[in-house]
Amino acid sequence: MHVVGRLLVSSFVITFVGGPVAAEAVMLRAGEATGPNAVFAIDKAKPHMIVVRTTQVGVAGSRIEVFVDKAKTPAFRHLFAAGECKFGDIGSKCEVIVPASNPAYAAILAQFKHGRVARVTVDDAGAMKMDQTASLAGFTKSLR
Repeated sequence: MHVVGRLLVSSFVITFVGGPVAAEAVMLRAGEATGPNAVFAIDKAKPHMIVVRTTQVGVAGSRIEVFVDKAKTPAFRHLFAAGECKFGDIGSKCEVIVPASNPAYAAILAQFKHGRVARVTVDDAGAMKMDQTASLAGFTKSLR
């Protein structure tokens, strides 16, 4: 049985945290705090990287895309591999790391810094979909 796509209405959350991702990272979350969501952890310490995590949405073969403003090409697009996704008590979790050496790293940061609105979509091959549009206001300040 297919699950009907969902439009999640919440905004990006910008916070500073410590923990396993980095000594200091900027976290951008799209989706529900305790439900399906995608988090972009942008590491401000070296080595620079972006860790993209999904919770309760995304499985192997799912595509995540991030479009900023009205761009025709995504700032980020990734197809999750089997080794990047796991299942646990609260559902699926996927994670991919975008190192600073990857051209996508600079593209994501540049578009997030200069953009006004981002749209994050995680599509589980038509079975489930998370589609979130949110403001990027304040992102540049938080990255300093």
